[in-house]
Amino acid sequence: MNTKIKYGLSAAVLALIAAGAPAPDILDQFLDEKEGNHTTAYRDGAGIWTICRGAIMVDGKPVVPGMKLSKEKCDQVNAIERDKALAWVEKNIRVPLTEPQKAGIASFCPYNIGPGKCFPSTF
Repeated sequence: MNTKIKYGLSAAVLALIAAGAPAPDILDQFLDEKEGNHTTAYRDGAGIWTICRGAIMVDGKPVVPGMKLSKEKCDQVNAIERDKALAWVEKNIRVPLTEPQKAGIASFCPYNIGPGKCFPSTF
């Protein structure tokens, strides 16, 4: 059975949206599915060393080859990165947004193209 429906959202993400879940819950589920949660450092698609759900810094230090974190530490790092991404949306997007829209923009800007490329984007 295919749990992916229209727009590539899983049944789990759609259920959170339908239930009126807050943006952090929607974003966590979406990123877990799309980014995964890697406890060992790896190179992302751009060749940058990353860990957990795409973090490039842990405790103020860059991710380096061979770095390993516990699942609990990744959960902490992921929560920090998620909260930073959602704070960026709150600060920079000046129109009213639904919770799913907040999660979508947070995923697109900080996690995919980066905040600096978001402003000139026509997304």
